[in-house]
Amino acid sequence: MIIDAHCHIDMLPAPENYLMEMEQSDKVTIGMTNSPTHYLMGRPYFDGLRHSRLAIGFHPQLVSQINDELNTFVSCLDSTSYVGEVGLDFSADYLSTKSLQITCFEEICRNLKGKSKIVSIHSRKAEREVIEIIKRNEVSIPIFHWYSGPLSLIPQIIELGGYFSVNEAMTLSEKGRRIISKIPLNRLLSESDAPYNRKSNIISALSNLHIDNSIIYSNFKNLINTIR
Repeated sequence: MIIDAHCHIDMLPAPENYLMEMEQSDKVTIGMTNSPTHYLMGRPYFDGLRHSRLAIGFHPQLVSQINDELNTFVSCLDSTSYVGEVGLDFSADYLSTKSLQITCFEEICRNLKGKSKIVSIHSRKAEREVIEIIKRNEVSIPIFHWYSGPLSLIPQIIELGGYFSVNEAMTLSEKGRRIISKIPLNRLLSESDAPYNRKSNIISALSNLHIDNSIIYSNFKNLINTIR
């Protein structure tokens, strides 16, 4: 069974058709959302599905637009076992909201403390700050989505119980392959990051890495067992 641990189903051209295709396939998908509003809009479409789950998100690139939805995020947390996409982004285009991002992510993680949730994390140019916040708040199951930070931080993430979801685009770049080579096999998950990632074929990604899908599936099953 193919695992897509990070896919923006609601942003696909025909999300309802995609969900129906997943129900007839051997692919498990965790759908990310960028805001609590998107989560609430999408949730009814996931009721009764076997292969797809919806996560509640609070995307760091959008904090200035969705800041007033933070209370909604907190109130919805107990309605799902999946959280994402959340995190920090200190790349040039989003540095202006750095302080607000930190405030929101800190509050999100404070409310995750003590809860068994699978959390997909965005950490571009903010890896150290993300690690500090999830460590301080004891976030139980962090998945670093499309990690692009320093190799030296990977052991710290592993020590925190973290996983890494990797995609085809990462396997096609020297930096991405170098990062993946430092991640223990038992902490790897696959993702597409569709539709934002043009190189999103999971089967191709695993083939490029010479990794059998059974390893990814086993890792995912271990994660699921922690939230049951």
